[in-house]
This record gives sequence, structure tokens and C-alpha cells, in this order.
Amino acid sequence: MAERHQMTLTWTGGLETAQRLADLVGPHSCEINPVEGSESVVLTVVVVETDLQQLRDTVDALLVSFDTVESEGVRSD
Repeated sequence: MAERHQMTLTWTGGLETAQRLADLVGPHSCEINPVEGSESVVLTVVVVETDLQQLRDTVDALLVSFDTVESEGVRSD
């Protein structure tokens, strides 16, 4: 039986930032589930890999990308 490693990231914020974050997830072959509320969006990103190191690399890349987008949003406010 092959190994399966999974990590779930959840982010909450505004629609514009959520759209930018969702665009970053695409190249990583992750499952993304956006849920829009009245004032915010909740993004749930599920990363699944067969190799633990690959899971870590993918999650690290996503976190760096998310941080960059959020930092840009803070500077523009």
C-alpha cells in the first residue's frame, strides 16, 4: 500500500485576495474549496502527496506565496 500524506490549509479574508490566492494554488495540483460569506471568503486548500518531503515542499511554497500576497495587500491598504 502506497503512503499518502495530506495537509489542509484554511485561510479567511476578502474576495480580491482570495482570488489571488486561489490562482497560486493551481500549479500545485491541490484541491481548493472556496466558501463565500457575506463579508469574507474561506479558502480550504488540501494538499496530498505520496512523499512526505514533497508535501512539505508544496506546503512551504504555498505558505510563502500566501504571505507575499497578504503582505502586498497590507501595503496597498
